Amino acid sequence: MSKIPQTTDELKRHLHENVGFLLASCREFDAGLIAEAKRLATTLRVLLHDTSKSKSLLGLLGLKSQLNYINTAIPYDAENLLAHHGLVGLMFGPQGASYWAPLDKRPDSRPPANFDDWWGELIIADKSGGNFTRKDLVLALANKDGGAHVDPNLDPAYAALTRGNSVGWEFSSAEKQHQITDIELYSVLQIAHELLQTLKIAGLTAA
Repeated sequence: MSKIPQTTDELKRHLHENVGFLLASCREFDAGLIAEAKRLATTLRVLLHDTSKSKSLLGLLGLKSQLNYINTAIPYDAENLLAHHGLVGLMFGPQGASYWAPLDKRPDSRPPANFDDWWGELIIADKSGGNFTRKDLVLALANKDGGAHVDPNLDPAYAALTRGNSVGWEFSSAEKQHQITDIELYSVLQIAHELLQTLKIAGLTAA
């Protein structure tokens, strides 16, 4: 039996629903449930990732290659000997330190990018030689680390980033060192924010 294609109106309804999913997960993240980044990654995958067997929702709508993607990342500088985390900063307070997604609070945002440049840009370079793009983080969280699937085996570089603090930042309290963790979660929050702003500017959401 032949499959029934979804109409453009149905695809647009899916887009509206998925934007709602992003907004809901962003609110939950802001409320302290930072594991919502895994659901953000899964929704980002639905919207953006094409494979030989499945097509992204924005691709099905003919929009993915037409959008100008908001880019808030600090460009990678290969001459900088420190670890690079281009989407997020560090925040220090009475309770210690954590990563921080700037959302709209980074005034030096770069010109919008085409999809391939944005999706494939290096946004984390750690001290162990691990390099990560937006695509790498989104797909690792969605496909391997609890978004839509849990893989019993992780890529060594991703495991070093998320379990071994390969970026290397720490803070001290009471003569004890604490690793600053969850760089992948805060980075995916910023990626979701970039996409929401991209869609808003294109008139595809009021968010």
